[in-house]
Amino acid sequence: MSRVTTGILVVVGGLAVLTVVLLAWLFDPRLPAGLVGQDLDGSGTLSREQAGPLLRRDFDAIDRDGSGELEGRELRRHVIVDALSRRSRSLPVPAFPAVRDASGLRAWLERPVDEGRLRGVGLIVLRHGEPVFEHSVGEIDSSAAHPLGTASMWPTALMMGCLEERGVMDLSAPLEALDPSLPPGWAPMTPLELLSHTAGAPAVAGADFPPETNLETAARALMVRYPPEPPGRAFRFGAAGLQVLGWLAEASADRPWRRLFVECLGWPMSLDSAAWGHPVTGPRSQGFLSPGLGLQLSMEDYSRILAMVQQSGRFAGVGIIGEDTLARLEQERSGRLPSMEQPRWAAPEWGYAAGAWCESSDEEGRCRRFIAPGSYGMLSWLDRDQGLAGVLVTLDSPARVWDWLLATRALAEQTHFD
Repeated sequence: MSRVTTGILVVVGGLAVLTVVLLAWLFDPRLPAGLVGQDLDGSGTLSREQAGPLLRRDFDAIDRDGSGELEGRELRRHVIVDALSRRSRSLPVPAFPAVRDASGLRAWLERPVDEGRLRGVGLIVLRHGEPVFEHSVGEIDSSAAHPLGTASMWPTALMMGCLEERGVMDLSAPLEALDPSLPPGWAPMTPLELLSHTAGAPAVAGADFPPETNLETAARALMVRYPPEPPGRAFRFGAAGLQVLGWLAEASADRPWRRLFVECLGWPMSLDSAAWGHPVTGPRSQGFLSPGLGLQLSMEDYSRILAMVQQSGRFAGVGIIGEDTLARLEQERSGRLPSMEQPRWAAPEWGYAAGAWCESSDEEGRCRRFIAPGSYGMLSWLDRDQGLAGVLVTLDSPARVWDWLLATRALAEQTHFD
């Protein structure tokens, strides 16, 4: 047998093996590893409720047999179809319009929707706390609540500032001051360390609980499951620590988290769309909620929070959070620590304040330029030096839209509004 023939047989054999492996993967009924955590009832499939915001958007198309449950083979087929149709590719970033005015910004937002690359997008831009631009196109409604994912952390941090001012907790005191029975590894952490991900808490979501689980049950389970590292030694971006903090806030105030949010932020700023719950299954009036991942809020309501921060803790003339408290929350706290775990999209030079990333800070360490991305293609930001802030909403994979989100922010900051 010649070397050429042998080589051909080796190639053919390799392709045959690859084909068998690919077909076995494609028709495997088990859920892909990355989605197993969403199977909260252990059924081996995902219901519409368990599918999460992005898969829920395409649920009927993925559920080809109409069973009302997504199997592993249906999800894998969906991945391949997306790849072949290029729908999963990064959203292209076109050249900026020559004239950077409101009409050019509107055309920029409409282009990916008109081309079928996005189903919808919305943007609100604020200057010194006042809206100067608002535009929504496609399936995005500026008054409808959207899942925030990690962008929930900023409102949570602001809410904690409110609770400190009301005497519910001291953000700089060890957690053991709130509950002496905490496990030793968790006892010395402070709320500010948890809010800035420098407390040693694990970099996990901490959301793999059934929807009926309350905050205390989830927090105690997480404290047992994830022994932390000592505080103040590294930056680890995760939501498990905020789960513990949320339970301690409830226990200290003797009122549920949802009620505390209404009292601190929801009612004073008329955040009518706000709803807390599970980051996957969605909001409920009771049961599990994730203080770090589980808020749903409209673009308009998120812009109200940004307006309050821009106006030194006041909204419509009403004091929400004191200036001194806001200054403490805006102190950059992670810059000198080694970053052990953080999202792939986070720039290595970013620091972190309480609930938001810090792109730049002043000589005293107070953040001047904040950025708070969400888990589902949402981006909020605030720049104190320019006096600008904005909230930009899509419903898509962050990895797919990230470059476009940053480019849209840059264009909004360069746009001349009337």
